[in-house]
Amino acid sequence: MFHLPITSLKTQFGDLDIYLFDQLLKGRIQKGMKLLDAGCGNGRNIHYLLQAGVEVHGADTSEAAIEKVKQLAKELAPTLPARNFIVADLATLPYPNLYFDVVTCSAVLHFAKDEQHFRSIVQELWRVIKPGGMLFCRLSTTIGLEGKLQHLQGRFYQMAHGPVWFLADENLLAELEKQMDAERLDPLKTTVVEQDRSMTTWVLGKV
Repeated sequence: MFHLPITSLKTQFGDLDIYLFDQLLKGRIQKGMKLLDAGCGNGRNIHYLLQAGVEVHGADTSEAAIEKVKQLAKELAPTLPARNFIVADLATLPYPNLYFDVVTCSAVLHFAKDEQHFRSIVQELWRVIKPGGMLFCRLSTTIGLEGKLQHLQGRFYQMAHGPVWFLADENLLAELEKQMDAERLDPLKTTVVEQDRSMTTWVLGKV
């Protein structure tokens, strides 16, 4: 049996989210597309995309994270302008309407300040997507752990590993889909991590 060395996989894909990799396999992210990684952090989900001919943009509230991403892009995609990576509030993105083919937002939305902030971020991400484009989100939710989490108030929960997170439920996601007239491209897929948290993959298409 042939085994690709782990070091080769790491070099090619970095720490790419396995559920985002699934979207690559489905052909929903392709060379030449304009993609925004919203809440890009240090760039773990764009390592491969930078090398694959995708026009990558990144936004994050952390100036230090953006500096690291700029350096990563300089190494992996030297022709990509540094101005593609900016410090920005995801609820007020400085991009025109219908600008991106794909927007990804991984492990970010559960840090929303409140429900209005959560809704504002989702609607802002949706605003900048072109018709025919895709929104890919990975976020912690209550799905699969209903009644098992320490509820504080509203949609805030004390997580077993320490922090307080804003957790959406399936009804909130469905409500937002209806408001945005979005098409769910994949069923909601939720992974429960040792009864500590659940991570839901939410993939929407813009008609």
